[in-house]
Amino acid sequence: MRIFIIGFNRTGTRSLDNFFSKNGLTTIHWDQGRIARKIKKNHDRDIPILKDYPDTLVFSDMEDYKRLNYAHVTYFKDLYHQYPDSKFILNTRDIENWINSRNNHLKGWYVKELCKLIGTDKDGLNIRWRNDYYSHHKEVSDFFKDKPNKLVIFDIETDNIQKIINFISEYNLDKKLYEHIGKT
Repeated sequence: MRIFIIGFNRTGTRSLDNFFSKNGLTTIHWDQGRIARKIKKNHDRDIPILKDYPDTLVFSDMEDYKRLNYAHVTYFKDLYHQYPDSKFILNTRDIENWINSRNNHLKGWYVKELCKLIGTDKDGLNIRWRNDYYSHHKEVSDFFKDKPNKLVIFDIETDNIQKIINFISEYNLDKKLYEHIGKT
């Protein structure tokens, strides 16, 4: 069983990766955008999209912002179909807190880089992020509505880690190993 963390960056992806890693699961987080690039490349070649990760159980922050490749958004359905025994975590938080966190990420460098790539200003980028947030959440909720044992929605600001532990009961996860990393 694999675990896919399909929320956007700045919604506790590192905290969740750290939690699963400390609990002994093999994880991969962002990897400088390589995860997203490999998933896209494998998808385009019509081969298993996780071919490059045979032993990895937990995937988080699957984005390559430099190429505007958000694999956790674009390919979550493919992940579901190719790895049907897997579980998905839609990690989330209050949208305005999320946008503020992204705006401050890397002391504002992240937003400046994306503005250049997309050809917009900060306000335009924030509008785009709001649309992406609502669109992704709706698409994930709609897709998994008849698969309740495959998805948990985890609000990093209000939910207790026990929600994930209960959802992924196949592993003996220790809640004491959960901590907020990079908290805004």
